[in-house]
Amino acid sequence: MSGTAEPIPYREMTDPGYAQAAAQSFTVTEVSLGTLVLRGPCPRCHAVIDIPLVHEIFRSSRLLINPNPPAYRPGPRDEYVEPMMCTCVDAHPDRPDDQYGCGAYWTLTITKRPS
Repeated sequence: MSGTAEPIPYREMTDPGYAQAAAQSFTVTEVSLGTLVLRGPCPRCHAVIDIPLVHEIFRSSRLLINPNPPAYRPGPRDEYVEPMMCTCVDAHPDRPDDQYGCGAYWTLTITKRPS
């Protein structure tokens, strides 16, 4: 044996333990107002991944349709559920050519930190 583990095959799956593991190991960095990056090991394949969470998007095409659109900003939420999935580029046998990751997915509850 060479001492290296075989890569796990691609499989779309979830497990309650995935969310628990991610909640304990992922870090959260606010890179700009309304944009967070969650970073940590995938709970299934353990590859370190970055998951950007963007809560505001500026769409310039709206200005072409209506040059004076009504102002809308969603109110701040104390917590929200965010769907997540492995986005690693590591080799996983049987992964479709148009996919990334190992197939693992889970949800995390993101809680706003007190100011």
